Amino acid sequence: MKFTAIHPKLLPEVWAHISPILNKAVSLNPEIIDINDVYVGALAGAYVIWVAVDEESGEFVGTVTTRIITYPQANALAMDFLGGTRMKEWLHLAQDAVEEHAKRNGCTQLEAYGRRAWSRYLEPLGWGQAYITYKKEL
Repeated sequence: MKFTAIHPKLLPEVWAHISPILNKAVSLNPEIIDINDVYVGALAGAYVIWVAVDEESGEFVGTVTTRIITYPQANALAMDFLGGTRMKEWLHLAQDAVEEHAKRNGCTQLEAYGRRAWSRYLEPLGWGQAYITYKKEL
């Protein structure tokens, strides 16, 4: 298994393969973002798109988006959208890669957003729940 970032120039070549995987996570909030917004943002450098690839078959099995958030006191690397299959095979690789990326970019912490069920994957990797987000339509 290989986990790597996709350079924005290469994104058009692989988008058809990874967008269905990524869209499962993105489509949970259709009132604020859609898969095309993520694509345009990644091309512009607002997001980094990462992929997990089965090296034997060449199959894309997972994808993650990251972006840097600048807070007044520190920077954080946010993992906004994450999806795929066979996560036990690549999620630890994802964490290692994004941690290194975060450190290279002056971040002091990672953030991830998702449903409560993600705790079963993230807690074994050292993550803890920081807060719960509630929303209300206006």
